[in-house]
Amino acid sequence: MIPESVLRKHRAKLLSVKKNDILFHAGDAATNFYIVRSGKIKMVSYAADGREFIQGYFVNGQSFGEPPFFNHAPYPSSGVAVVDSEVWACPYDAFMNLLKANFDVHRKLTEVLSGRLFYKAVMLSEIAGEDPAHRLTTLIEYFRKESGTAAGEVYKVPYTRQQLADMTGLRVETVIRCVKGMERKGILRLTDDGKILWKRGITREKG
Repeated sequence: MIPESVLRKHRAKLLSVKKNDILFHAGDAATNFYIVRSGKIKMVSYAADGREFIQGYFVNGQSFGEPPFFNHAPYPSSGVAVVDSEVWACPYDAFMNLLKANFDVHRKLTEVLSGRLFYKAVMLSEIAGEDPAHRLTTLIEYFRKESGTAAGEVYKVPYTRQQLADMTGLRVETVIRCVKGMERKGILRLTDDGKILWKRGITREKG
């Protein structure tokens, strides 16, 4: 989203983190704007019983943890590396100057954050009352659109059953049961290695 030359010009530092390293904990002050250069980062909250609730996964070129950064608020969840990753970290004052000097970046960032707010609003309403299959459909359709996959094309879901469960507040057993049910109805298919291929009316896909 932001050219690396622009980030370097505005004092961004490149951090290397190992799998399961914690970039920040819930409750920490949000002093840096973070962007994934490579790898995958998750924003995660923990229930009283220790279960994870994933706020989102972020990969190459995506920023994360923006709301508390812009609002001078503590992080409501933790940022954890899912795999070995590289992450850009830009201090608050430097990032404000970056936005002032680069209107295109400012506009694109506004679009991205607006899209995430829309996703959060939709998912909150789904989690509040809809059945598990509907929650999964809403989540996967959101990711399909975000990926640029056109309606009617096959979308290979890049998340495991456990990750889908963590993002919807469902138990993994429920997700597995729903996926099998949707496969029987022809809504999706599973590859030989268990990946989900998403397309209503899908017939035969391998991969």
